[in-house]
Amino acid sequence: MTLPSKYQNGSIDSSLKGLYRASPVKLMIYGRGTSKQLSDVVAELGGTKAFIITGRSLYEKTPVIKEIEKSLGSIHGGTYSKIGQHAPISDIREATKLMAESGSDVLVSIGGGSPIDSAKAIAYNIHQETGKWIPSIAVPTTLSVAETTQNAGFTTEELHKIAVSHPELVPKAVVYDGEIAIYTPLNLWTSTGIRSLDHAVELMYHPLASEIPTKRMCLEAIKDLFTYLPLSKSDPNDADVRTHLFLACYSSLFPFLYTGGVGLSHSIGHAIGATYAIPHGITSCLSLSPTVHFKASNPEEAKQIARIVPYLGKQSTGSDEKDAHIVGDAIAELVQTLGHKTSLTAYNVPTGDAEEEAIATRALHSKDHKDFANLKDIVHNLY
Repeated sequence: MTLPSKYQNGSIDSSLKGLYRASPVKLMIYGRGTSKQLSDVVAELGGTKAFIITGRSLYEKTPVIKEIEKSLGSIHGGTYSKIGQHAPISDIREATKLMAESGSDVLVSIGGGSPIDSAKAIAYNIHQETGKWIPSIAVPTTLSVAETTQNAGFTTEELHKIAVSHPELVPKAVVYDGEIAIYTPLNLWTSTGIRSLDHAVELMYHPLASEIPTKRMCLEAIKDLFTYLPLSKSDPNDADVRTHLFLACYSSLFPFLYTGGVGLSHSIGHAIGATYAIPHGITSCLSLSPTVHFKASNPEEAKQIARIVPYLGKQSTGSDEKDAHIVGDAIAELVQTLGHKTSLTAYNVPTGDAEEEAIATRALHSKDHKDFANLKDIVHNLY
């Protein structure tokens, strides 16, 4: 079915006109101990053998993977535990080969965005070779929210970020277990929480985000992220607080089937992340607040950002532009409260006009983009 152009093109103010395309996620399970129920989830998806994709730290430094392998029992087909940050293509190729040799028919990604994106890339590669889609189950241990999207990013040998996208890449099941999240280092946990905040804020002014359910769930996610991230920092071993944050992160990008970028803050993040080995969560700590302050000068976008103010427990000024700046300031304050650095210099990114221009070019893919000069100014202010 071809939809009328008024729905295809979208609108920033989506309150009375929009489209929501349902995600192919079949189930989302949450609560303590749910990661030990994966054999039931595999069966529900019609699978017979599960292959785990994860990272070295989670595999070697915590009991998480060993316990999940044990709970899977005879349907455990193998584990690839060498996925690196930003999902290097060499890791994906090796894991694809081992997955095929194992005879497994379900992928289980456990960890942050890199293992989850890698599982999607593996499924994509297998489809390219065989024409068959392998379903995946995502068991996140961070708040990066890769588990809700149809997009997968991986990094080439030249450190360029490559993306693939297809609705079948969305994990068919998502399992949120606050108990295993306790093993996630606090700095990684809270920085990816800011990544979730980045999703929720940028969807408020995304031209294709629907009012129901996307924007309404984003507003609730923003409220919970501001509430529970500081609590998680003050009590890192509270599994219930971590579960609250899992649910907030799911709502922050509530299965929104988009292609292309989420927004300007994300574009900056992609431009600096792989190139300078800065984790995704940290890139959002750097880029989100300055982006919101920049968007405050755009009346349509400021109007949507201003809707966030009461969800922060603050009083509206009656001016969308001023309210948008309030949101930008609140984000910067939260990042500081969580103890994250907010300058490119702190992460050893080279200074200079040429470097700023290179970052802006990578973010917008062209020097001729209408926002190039403005983005270069934003990048300059990140130092």
